[in-house]
Parts: sequence; C-alpha cells; structure tokens
Amino acid sequence: MPLKIDFRPIILAGGSGTRFWPRSRKARAKQVLALDGERTMIQRTVDRLRPTARPEDFWVITNDLLSETICGQLDAVPEDQVVCEPAARNTAPAAGLAAFLIERDSPDAVLGMFPADHVIANEPAFLAEIERAVELAATGKTSWYWA
Repeated sequence: MPLKIDFRPIILAGGSGTRFWPRSRKARAKQVLALDGERTMIQRTVDRLRPTARPEDFWVITNDLLSETICGQLDAVPEDQVVCEPAARNTAPAAGLAAFLIERDSPDAVLGMFPADHVIANEPAFLAEIERAVELAATGKTSWYWA
C-alpha cells in the first residue's frame, strides 16, 4: 500500500464472552483465545493487517475486562491505543469513538474497521481488496461504483 496514504486499522474487540461458552468468559472472550492453539484471534487480525499500516497506527476498541489481556497479546500496538468503551453499545458507537480519537491528530486518515474475531481464508485477496478500498477512500469521492 502506498505510504502516502495515512491508513488506520481499527480492530473492534469488545465482546461478552458468550459465543464459545464454556471456553470463553467475560474476561476471556473469543478474540483473545487461540482457537488453533497458536495465535489468538486478535493476534491473527493484527498479523493479517500488518502489511497495510505501521503497528503504531493500529487502534483497538475493547472493554475493561479484555483490555489488559489484549495489551499483553499485542506488544506492537501502543497501550494508549487500546481503548475501552465507556459502555458496550455495539459496532457503530465503537467506530465513532475510534474516529473521534483519531481525528484529533490525523484528520485526513483513512479508517478501516475490522472485527477481531474473523477468520480470513484468502489473505492475499483480502489485502488486495483493502488496498483498493483505502485508495478509493483516500480520493474523498462521495459516490463510486465498485467494479
């Protein structure tokens, strides 16, 4: 991805820990579990997105119960960019919080929202689509057709 575009991956990592019960709990939701025995879901999300941005440009939106574990698992992401939501309100408010925080220092940044609990089978194709999307978003056009 061209370095001239200021891209900020935002990883949404809240969660109640109920989807994989009994393995997951409130303080061990699925995104901090290594389901394959190697890397946790949030670590894999960061690994997958590393070609798109510098580690210091990543942000994580999470909750009080998971923040310490996430900081321990993501040593490359600055701790002050692992942000706890004041209240769990789902995706849109989490995205808005991240946009508000990033806009203060980087008003022209392109933001990308990524769930911490997805499995992506074809990572090269995924990264190619992200690159296209970031380049398009950086143009500032308000209407476009994705061919």
